[in-house]
Formats: sequence, C-alpha cells, structure tokens
Amino acid sequence: MRAFVLGAWLVATALCQLPKDHPPLPPPGHRAKAERLTALAGGTAAAPVPPAPRRNLIDEHIFGRMERDGIPHAPLASDEEYFRRVHLDLIGRVGDAAALDEFVASADPAKHDKLVDALVGSPAYRARWTYWFGDLAMAAANRIGNEGKNLFYRWIYDNIQIDRPYNEMVTDMLTATAASNWYVGPASYLARWVVIGVKCEDTVHEDTSDELAINAVKHFMGVDLNCVSCHDGERHLEKINTWLARRKREELYRMGAFFGRTRILRRVEVATTQDEYSIDDKGPGYDMGARTVVRVPRRGKGAAEPVFLFTGERPDPSRNLRAEFARMLTSHPQFARATVNLHWAALMGVGIVDPPLDFDLARPQATHPELLDALAEYFRANGHSLQKLHKLIAKSSAYRLSSRFAGEWKESYARYFARRFVRRLTAEQVHDSIVHATGLYTDIPVRGTDFRARYATETRSPEDFKGRYPGLKDINFFLESFGQTNREYAERTNEGDITQAVLLMNSPWVLNQVKARPGGHLSALIAEAHPPEKAVEILFARFLNRRPSPQESAMAREWIAAGGRRGYEDLQWLLLNKTDFLFHY
Repeated sequence: MRAFVLGAWLVATALCQLPKDHPPLPPPGHRAKAERLTALAGGTAAAPVPPAPRRNLIDEHIFGRMERDGIPHAPLASDEEYFRRVHLDLIGRVGDAAALDEFVASADPAKHDKLVDALVGSPAYRARWTYWFGDLAMAAANRIGNEGKNLFYRWIYDNIQIDRPYNEMVTDMLTATAASNWYVGPASYLARWVVIGVKCEDTVHEDTSDELAINAVKHFMGVDLNCVSCHDGERHLEKINTWLARRKREELYRMGAFFGRTRILRRVEVATTQDEYSIDDKGPGYDMGARTVVRVPRRGKGAAEPVFLFTGERPDPSRNLRAEFARMLTSHPQFARATVNLHWAALMGVGIVDPPLDFDLARPQATHPELLDALAEYFRANGHSLQKLHKLIAKSSAYRLSSRFAGEWKESYARYFARRFVRRLTAEQVHDSIVHATGLYTDIPVRGTDFRARYATETRSPEDFKGRYPGLKDINFFLESFGQTNREYAERTNEGDITQAVLLMNSPWVLNQVKARPGGHLSALIAEAHPPEKAVEILFARFLNRRPSPQESAMAREWIAAGGRRGYEDLQWLLLNKTDFLFHY
C-alpha cells in the first residue's frame, strides 16, 4: 500500500522544478520560484470572493493598491489553513490536534488574534526565532567553539524572550569586547567572521575588518557589499545592482576601517579543536595596502579613515569606532527597512524587496515601497520590537489570504500579494512536525551541555546532529537532504528532489517514527479505542492540521479495518507523504 504514494510524491517534487519547456516567469530569482510553485500548487477557490477586511496598516496598503489597480485577490484562508500556517511560521511546526478542534469550533471573532498572541513569546516561538537568527548569523561551532555557539544561542533566546529592542541587540553584537567569546554571548557574532591565515593562530586583520563590515551591512541593512570588496563596481555591476555599480573598492576599505582598531585574537584548544577568541580595541588600524588571503590584492596606500558608506558621515574621534558604526547603522532608515523586509519574507514567503538581503538602493525594487516605509516607521515607533512586528503581520488580512484563487490567475497579480505564496517546509519544519505529530522524540545531545533537545529548533546548531548517538546519523542525513544549512559554507535550500521522496518513504528514521511505539501518540490512540472515523480525524489533525475529506476518511477507515495496528502505522506513513504535509500554503 505504501508504494501507492510514490506517484503523488513525484508530483510534489515536480512542483519544485520548472519543466524544461516552460517559458521563463519574470521576475527572476526567489520570487519567481515562489510565484511558479504557488500557481501550480495553490488550487482554485470558489467564486465570488468578498473584499477582505482591512485590519491594520498592512491591509490598507496591500488591498488599497489592489483596489486602485483593479486586481482581484484570493479569499481568506480557512480556519484550518490559518491555524497550520501561523504555527509553522511562528513556532516552526504544526499545531496540536486538540487545539485545532477548539480553534475551529470557536465562534469568537477575535480568535485569530488571540492565537497569534498565544504563540508569540511562547517557549516554542523563542526557540524557533533564536534558531532562525543563528542561521542568519551563521553561528557554527566550527567557527566559534561549542561554548561560544551555546552562549550565543542563549543570549539571543533571552533577548527574544524579553522582546529587547532589536537595535540594542545589534549594537551589542557590533560593540562586544571579551577576554573570551565563550563567556560573552554577543561577542560570537564578530568572532564568527575572523579570517585565519596560514598559521592556526594567525588572524588576517584587514580581511577580518572587511568581513565584519560586509556581514554587518548584509545582515542588518540588506545590502551585499561583497562584490566591491575586490574591485570597483563600475563596468561590473551595472546589470546586477545599480547602486553598487557606483561604489569604489576604497569605500569598502573605509567601512572596514570602523573595525580597524578591533583586535581579535584566536586561541585553539588543541585537544578539542575548539576556537576561542578575545576581542578588544587595541588593533593597529586599517592599512589599505595590507596583504589579503581571500581577495584580490589591495592596491591602496596608507591608513584608511573610516567613513560610513551610506551617509558619508565620519566618526566622532573621541568615541569608540565600533560604537559609532553601530550608531550610524541602527539609526539609518535602511536598518529598519531591511529588518522589516527580512521578517516579512520569513512570514509571507517573499520579501517586499526580494531577495531580502540584496537591496539595490538606486532603483525601485520594492513591490510596495510605501508599505515598506510604513512598516519601517511602525518598527521604529514601537521600540524596534520584533514581537510587535510579527503580530502586526500575522494579524493582517493580507497574511490570512488563501493560496487558492478564484478565477484566472495572472502572473502580474503576484506582485500585489494577491494570494498566499506556497513554499516547501524547511528541513527543521519537516523534522519538528513529524516528531510533534507522532509524539516520538529522539534525545538530541547539545554539544557542550547536558541539555537534550527534542526539536531541531531547540538545538544550538546543525552540528548537534552529528554526534555519535543512536539515531542521529539517520536524522542528520534526512535534514541535510532537505536543505539544512551547515552555517559554514552550504546555504539553505528549499528545492525538491527525488532523494527527499525516497527518504520520506524509506528512511529508517521515518519508518521508525510511524510505528505504534510505547510513549508515542499512536500507541495511546489505539489504546483509547476510538471509533475508526474519530481516529482518522485525530490523525489528520495531528499531521495536516485539517479534517479529512469524505473520500479520504473512507479510504483511511478501510486501511485501518484491514490492517489493524499496521493499518494505523500505514496511515501515519501515508499522511506524512501527502503533498500538503510537505508544503506551507
């Protein structure tokens, strides 16, 4: 019976691949992939669609523009769709079956807002967004040591818990000093980007300064300066990024000069090969002619004086250079714009500017420039609160739109956010949803601690899955195959392939997860002896956060009746192989 799923899964993986004879769909890149997948997988809604209620500033901009331009939009998602969506987005896994039943049955008109309020700030929310930020900062133990990685995680987690202003968090990361990054949480952000020379203990000062400036600007302003770290932008970047095409390599030197006085020394624990770094402000400055081990040789002469690329401002000579850099960065309008756009992309599937870390400041990339500015102003006015930003987005009608669309869908509608963008679950969302739905958890030892994680988002980094503990090898291979980043050089990917199909059907870990083992939800369900129809509803709610269709229910009851305990296991296996388990819609 399990082979029956193969055809369905091949369809699902095909959705992630554009057929060779398919015409290109503008615009290019990440947005085009999201548009393509949504058009193929989104489905059709019943017409007509009433106007969506405008619940906050987001809706005023999104639906106001659609109304102005005569663009139809999808209906609001069903309660089941919204319940699943908001759980995946805010806590990184599907929701509980009992909570789903209560939510759907409730007649409270404020139940959607109340659900968001309950999730934002919860322990699962804190773990999900701490892990997300670890990915952004590429916090790998191989670069900052297990102790540094664990403390960095804890520092982010604690700051998210109290909803600390994001500009203050960023300032702490950019200005941290430490005798050891193993004892000062935010210090690991800078330590992560140290460039090592030929000798283990040798750090390449100017290359490191460049990396610190490049990554800070990329992560917190959404602009990628990498291309101008080796050459001027002129005659290289005109077709890629108009603003960068006007930049000089020397301007990057002057950004790096903000870190010229930053001295980062490396200490290697030979027995454990764990990196440890001290950070202070006793560096020699920035030499524009210094050697490089990662870039085209520098051709400048003399010391670079720091100048903030985005404003031309020079630092107050009486103040710490990194403190001045942090002040200039977090007070610049692009800081708030980049931050809200990055989190919009995380929740909506596609950024207002997309890709979110590749702004071109010289041309209008934003689909909704006024909305981007309004969100940035809201973010500033509300104390740079990430929790308030997440609530604003998740409570909007724009966020609640269905991926199903009534009538003819046109590619031009995608720019209006006229329907929900469909995307594949991340590796961690797949893993965490499986273990949550089955109730069968593998204790994942977090390196350098006594803590055992149950969910991927509770681990401190992907390296925690690489230990020599029972079951971890299969889980690690599963996560890597589904595109998990290693935070060192492999970027995250949500592309589909046949390996993923095979793993969902035949992975030793998956086959073990669907069994009715002691302690799991299925063994308890069987012991409770529910009527088959009720048991099927419970399993659908656990895995897919929805009720089965009449046809699905009838087929599932037949499998249970014919197979008994094995029939229940087969049904669990079938549910996690269904297309709608794997996709975020």
